[in-house]
Amino acid sequence: MKQFELGQYKALNVKRFDTTVQEEEIQQALDYIIGSFDEIEEEKRNEPIKTNDYVIVDIDGFEKDATVPVIRNIDTKLIVGSEGVFREVSANLLGKKMGDTVTFETVIQPDALEFQRWWGSEFTFTVKIKSVFVVKKPELTEELIRKVEPDLKNLEDLKNMLALKITHEKEGKEREANILLIFQALVKQCKYEFDEEELDSAAEDLYKKFTEELKIVDDMELMEYLIHRKITADQLLAECKEEASRRILWELMINSVIEKEEINLTPDEIKYLEKRINESRQNGQLPEEFMDINFLLASYLRKKTIDYLLKINLAS
Repeated sequence: MKQFELGQYKALNVKRFDTTVQEEEIQQALDYIIGSFDEIEEEKRNEPIKTNDYVIVDIDGFEKDATVPVIRNIDTKLIVGSEGVFREVSANLLGKKMGDTVTFETVIQPDALEFQRWWGSEFTFTVKIKSVFVVKKPELTEELIRKVEPDLKNLEDLKNMLALKITHEKEGKEREANILLIFQALVKQCKYEFDEEELDSAAEDLYKKFTEELKIVDDMELMEYLIHRKITADQLLAECKEEASRRILWELMINSVIEKEEINLTPDEIKYLEKRINESRQNGQLPEEFMDINFLLASYLRKKTIDYLLKINLAS
């Protein structure tokens, strides 16, 4: 870090994270519930295909100047206009009808691993439209509501239950959300300049760690993740750089506040933590990194400092 100077860090009067439930949040929860039930399909025979219609098609894909298809998908089910492997195919179905055959030329884009060998290749697709359905969401009747929760009688009861759940979820996120708000307010008060080499190195470390965890935890390759998010490796690295900058700044701000306010752990707090780690060590309940008493003491000191910053900066 080339420069860091802690600015004003007291009495910032930061507006607290709002835990009240908004009407749109309840509606989103209702939409999710409706989406969990079977949709109603009505066949369309002579009406033009529209976005979000459900179709069953046969697809043949021919490489340039070829007479035999190298891509063949029979009875493929598509939601017209949706994101996915065949989104360009579905886009060419708009306005067509059941029984039509559509032919179009395109270049295979790098948005599907199964087509990786043909990325950048010119193709001609022939699509035979076999069936078309309009998909409707079921109505949220009292019968359907009782399937969600037998004790509920009507839509108002369901909304009240959802509001309570959303409130509990928000309250669970409240501390972390308030910490983020405090961080954003503190950053605006500080003067700082990063060492670009140091920041790039930290970003590359995060990038490498993320890639490894992606494979271990989610069993996903980096390329698959990038395609799913529709971003490049450079964009992901930029995100890692931004996260690295936040971590560096947060660490510097916390350490500076500890120094200025002379925040320390009391003998009773140290004794309590030592007792806890010894008990957990005996029971085998702690991860390996928490077996280090110095690590645990440092973590507790950080928590104590964050509690202090929340107390003196959050608006009443």
